[in-house]
Amino acid sequence: MTLSVTRPAAPARSGRRRRVAGSSLGLLLILLVGVAAPLVAVLVRAVTGYDGQPSALGELADPANLRILTNTVLLGVMVVAFSTLLAAPLAFVMSWTTMRDHRWIDVAIMIPFMTPPYVASLAWLDFTRVNGLAEQLFGSVGTAISRGIQTPAGMALIMACEVFPFLYLILRNHLDTLPASSDEMARIAGASAWQRFTRILAPLTSSSFSLGALIVFIRAAGEFGAPVTIGNQIGFPVLVSKVYADVTIDPLDFPSAAAFSSVLLALGVTVWGLQQWIGRNPTPFGGRASRRTTVSLGPARVAGWAWFGVVALLAIVIPYVSVVLGAMTMLRSQSLSLSNLTFDYFGIVLRPGGGLEALLNSAGFSLVSATLSTVIGVAVALVIARRRTATSRVIDMLAVAPDTVPAIVLAIGFIFFWNARWLPATPYNTGWMLVIAYTIIFLPMVVQNVKSARSGIDNRLLEAATMSGAGPWSSFRRITLPLLVPGIVSGWLLAFLIGIREVVLSSLVRPASMDLLSPWIISEFDQGHRAEAMAMTVIGVVGSTIVLVVIEAWRRRQSEKRFG
Repeated sequence: MTLSVTRPAAPARSGRRRRVAGSSLGLLLILLVGVAAPLVAVLVRAVTGYDGQPSALGELADPANLRILTNTVLLGVMVVAFSTLLAAPLAFVMSWTTMRDHRWIDVAIMIPFMTPPYVASLAWLDFTRVNGLAEQLFGSVGTAISRGIQTPAGMALIMACEVFPFLYLILRNHLDTLPASSDEMARIAGASAWQRFTRILAPLTSSSFSLGALIVFIRAAGEFGAPVTIGNQIGFPVLVSKVYADVTIDPLDFPSAAAFSSVLLALGVTVWGLQQWIGRNPTPFGGRASRRTTVSLGPARVAGWAWFGVVALLAIVIPYVSVVLGAMTMLRSQSLSLSNLTFDYFGIVLRPGGGLEALLNSAGFSLVSATLSTVIGVAVALVIARRRTATSRVIDMLAVAPDTVPAIVLAIGFIFFWNARWLPATPYNTGWMLVIAYTIIFLPMVVQNVKSARSGIDNRLLEAATMSGAGPWSSFRRITLPLLVPGIVSGWLLAFLIGIREVVLSSLVRPASMDLLSPWIISEFDQGHRAEAMAMTVIGVVGSTIVLVVIEAWRRRQSEKRFG
């Protein structure tokens, strides 16, 4: 008996290839315009100058500017070191021990991620000010804390408390995929805990750690909350504060902004190249985990909870006690007492003409942009997974490029590119400019999450569907899409939460007449309305936390349905 296999007709395969090629070229065009063109515009303006003003590249050799570059690198390294100290132990206990059953810890760790960095820095300054809460509670120890915060290392610690969730999520998700057998075999062979860490765990996580460290370094190099509030105060200038001053303080100096942005771009590319070199030979561990590793901490379990307490104290409790009290205190010059507290400021910011419009605008733009970046990100991940061609490799590189450069570099690039006089039309100075900018900076995190989910799909499932007569759309709708949902939801959620509190793009490319949450909060601080700014911060973070909890609960129910 002869078995025959029905194969798709040649014209059908040819048409499918044309559709794939067309979608690849479409994605490539979107990324060239959205990512490559603004970055090229920065380099061009750095070399040629801007609007009749000569190039400022020669100024980079000035000793004061070399000091700014050195400060930027030093700050980034310190932030990576502090973030590793905060994130790595938590990732381990939340993946390899029974502490992972307490999923509320993940929600708590995301709270700093949802806090505008500018506010977090001001909250620490408020906590450690003269006659502030630290001094009232701890006396001379509080004064010592104040002196420690107002140093480069103190500034780096505050920034690490804001960005360590990036590293934590990457490490924890990677540890979740390591099979239990890798640790069990070493333990049976008599390896000590230290040997298992140095010879198994560390090599298996080196690539993921380098990726997380890259993201943290780039975020630190591009974050201007702490550098502007604390760095300027202690005389520790960095590149991002210099660029921000060039484009926001009269007289505006766009050639200088372009020159220093090109340095930030070169720094980001250098660090990305280093990360690629470190992760060039990933250590295989036999596929996805069929059974998760569980390590008994024994008496050290107390240490795990104690370390979470330390992280929560530094990243959540101290900043938010300061923020909440700042939102309720009537007279800052008086000591803490119930008679000096009020809820009135929450009502003030929610009145018409207050900050409610800014909050709703930020939520709306984040919702639209996160959804658009998710659609593009899914398409990018599928094109990359389908076939490794020169075009798909370029698409892959451009899709993650925004994560390799500070956001302020892209913001300057958007200003230069979309203001070019040769453009017949431009979205600049409209809401569409924000949608484009947000979509581009959200894209890498969506692509990374969807690619991770796609890597867990066995291609034999898709081949079996094809052999059963299912078309491409049917296979995508009934097999690929359901399996991609966890990655899609994670990417969309991260994008949405970042959009709510995004500062740099919201400040530099928004229309002048449009209020957004972070710029509105900064404006209130600048006008001396500290309580109103803190009140809106609390409202924004509480709203974001509610969204996070609802989506996490939905995702858990879907996982329980899927795995029984």
